[in-house]
Amino acid sequence: MYEGLRNAVLGILDVRVLLNDDTEIDIEVQLSELSVWAERSLFYLSKMYAGQINAGDSYNKFKKCVSISILDFKLFDETEDFYSCFHIAEDNRHTLYTDKMEFHVLELPKLPKKLKDDSDNIMLWAKFINAEQKEEFDMVAIKDPYIESAYKTLQVISQDQQKRLEYEAREKAIRDHNQFILEARRKGRAEGKTEERLEIAKNLIKSGYPTEEIIQITGLPESQIDKLR
Repeated sequence: MYEGLRNAVLGILDVRVLLNDDTEIDIEVQLSELSVWAERSLFYLSKMYAGQINAGDSYNKFKKCVSISILDFKLFDETEDFYSCFHIAEDNRHTLYTDKMEFHVLELPKLPKKLKDDSDNIMLWAKFINAEQKEEFDMVAIKDPYIESAYKTLQVISQDQQKRLEYEAREKAIRDHNQFILEARRKGRAEGKTEERLEIAKNLIKSGYPTEEIIQITGLPESQIDKLR
């Protein structure tokens, strides 16, 4: 399946950003719950990092790579903080091993319902991303000029019929995907019928689903899924 469409069906929006200092940022919005999200983000950020140099190049060419995950589900049950930031550091002294890779995670379901007067930019942007009603957008937009600019752009896009149709198609694909997962779990995993789970896995492979997603849906081990490919 075409990568962009596959990601849309999986509820994933992936944007790559290159800053003026050559820092590379991978921003992903994930709507469907994925228990292996940490492993997935580590895999793709590592690929981004390794892809900066070719054979024979100096390691000095490496630039910082940043992963920003905006999730519509709770990833960390041990905390109610909606924002987490991770670096590669020593366990006891917390000394950075390197600053070339970092991970930022925003868990939208943990956002407070009301904004405080002293809300920082991360909170404001998260509320903007999570907003659904016009009143919510307006409330956040007046607090930051950059968010206000983004809101105006969003309004222009929403008035474009083609863009709106693409958005509605994406929403339908996500709903269908979530329903498919629910039915697959009921039919295969819940009943524990290996034959049905294998058949579901085969269909997912044909549709271009990644192995980690198939594992989550069917409960089959990776080795068994690999044999089906």
